Amino acid sequence: MNHLKPEPLWTLVANIKREISYGERKLQTRIGSKQFSPGTKVYIIDWFAGMTEDITVIGLARDTKRLITIIIRAEWVENLRIKLCYNPKVCSKITAYFDKEETGMQRYTEQFINKMFIGIPQWNTPESR
Repeated sequence: MNHLKPEPLWTLVANIKREISYGERKLQTRIGSKQFSPGTKVYIIDWFAGMTEDITVIGLARDTKRLITIIIRAEWVENLRIKLCYNPKVCSKITAYFDKEETGMQRYTEQFINKMFIGIPQWNTPESR
């Protein structure tokens, strides 16, 4: 049987920071996040532009080592870069996420990825906190 591989997708990729501040006034520190180990590669697939500091990511869960789609704080990631994703499991998770919308994958364009790339680092600057 001939299985067609999904087309590669442009994605915004980042890594989970080693130390993440949390709690009241962010005085406590955690190694990685509850969901991800430090340094875990995550694919940023959506954001809430202009409203909050949260992003939707896909990555390997710390405990189960399975791909999860979850909303996390934008300040928890570093080393943002735009790359083509060839991983068929990640590409199918991206497609499944956007297929829930009425327009489907039409919103997930290279222009959308570039907007996130420009916008997300601005949230990580001290002036925006």
